[in-house]
Amino acid sequence: MQLLEIQSSVRQERSVSRTLLSKFIYQWQSFHPEAQHQLRDLGQQPPALITSDWVAANLTPLPDQTEETKALLVESDTLIAELFEADCIVLGVPMYNFGIPANLKAYFDNIIRVGRTVEYNRDTATFNGLLTGKKALIISSRTGSYAPGTPAGAMDFCVPYLQFILNFLGIQDVEYVEVPYQGMGGEMQQQATETAIARLMELAKTW
Repeated sequence: MQLLEIQSSVRQERSVSRTLLSKFIYQWQSFHPEAQHQLRDLGQQPPALITSDWVAANLTPLPDQTEETKALLVESDTLIAELFEADCIVLGVPMYNFGIPANLKAYFDNIIRVGRTVEYNRDTATFNGLLTGKKALIISSRTGSYAPGTPAGAMDFCVPYLQFILNFLGIQDVEYVEVPYQGMGGEMQQQATETAIARLMELAKTW
């Protein structure tokens, strides 16, 4: 079994999502000592933004690829290979301005490729994700509660986007744990954080 850890916080210190994701993985590994673990740190090493040349290379049929077009897709190919090798994918995602970090959006732009991670059926105009048989866990920190159905919930373009993208890629088994941020303050924050940690520790036993 292989676990792929995807960190997207640009903060190395005092990052809530990094801290709790690390706690979860440590606990999870105690129940899966044979599992392999790979880290993809998008906060430290963000993927390159796609360009017009990248798009042209991506649309070039394999028999027509040149050394130049292949070189443009090397990073994307590496990221995709990591996903196919992984059985479990854990994402640490802070909410930035109501959405996901820009480095994580660049990551998805690099890995969502027709013919590689999704198939397109021209007859039915539908997509079929190819990353099947995998499960994902989203650990998302934010400045407050964005529960679905509440006024604040309508401002959450982070987790709904992640859930849609993962499903689009073929990953249907998706868990989500919300982590409160310092903005809550004091006892409320501590209690909510402890609740999130307790859920992650319990989830590590069965996930």
